[in-house]
Amino acid sequence: MNGDLASVLTAVAIMALGSAFQATVGIGLALFAVPVLALIDPTYVPGPMLLAGTVLAAMTAWRERHALDRVGLLLSLAGLLIGTVVGALAVQALQGPAPKVFGGLILLAVVLSIVGLPLKATGMSLTIAGGAAGIMGTLVGIHGPPIALVFQNAKPAVARAMLGAFFTAAYLCSVAALGAVGHFGWSEVTRAAILLPGVGLGVVAAPYSAPFIDPIRLKWAILAVSTVSGLTLLAR
Repeated sequence: MNGDLASVLTAVAIMALGSAFQATVGIGLALFAVPVLALIDPTYVPGPMLLAGTVLAAMTAWRERHALDRVGLLLSLAGLLIGTVVGALAVQALQGPAPKVFGGLILLAVVLSIVGLPLKATGMSLTIAGGAAGIMGTLVGIHGPPIALVFQNAKPAVARAMLGAFFTAAYLCSVAALGAVGHFGWSEVTRAAILLPGVGLGVVAAPYSAPFIDPIRLKWAILAVSTVSGLTLLAR
């Protein structure tokens, strides 16, 4: 019993840390939490973490709703839908090292950003980034870097609002897909409920750290998370 309680408390603490970071920056929960949760108890991933992450993303988007670009969000979600369909088709056809390809592309985008390529949230870039996120999310389980890179030069509130709304839709799509193939049910809902206190703690803590995240720090935080994501994919 003590071991079970310790694992639950550890899982909640991990979700709190990851949620605080994502609620502050807009990205990072999955990259931070998934590997550790998988070590604590594999039943926490992917479905329970994704469902708990949906709550976090929705709360973040709602908190920053004044900064939401609704037209841009619709364009990115249209790209997400198309990319998800393409990714689902590619799962059946692609035999090559998809994670390594995407990891290399993410690292290339990071390098271009550092050397000065202006990545801005335009209608075209949002649609393309949403599509790339849909393909990546379906193939390798990581949605964030393509869409986050578009917002690296945005105001922090705008980035948090747009990424929160985008991830809400992306995570729900993933949960629905897991349910469709029989990998998400009441057991996973229960595990997600265990993680929700961590989400709540992270959301409560985020406003205290958000004032310290100016556009420059936001840019480098997103680039750092994207770099780790790219390296992780290359290592798969």
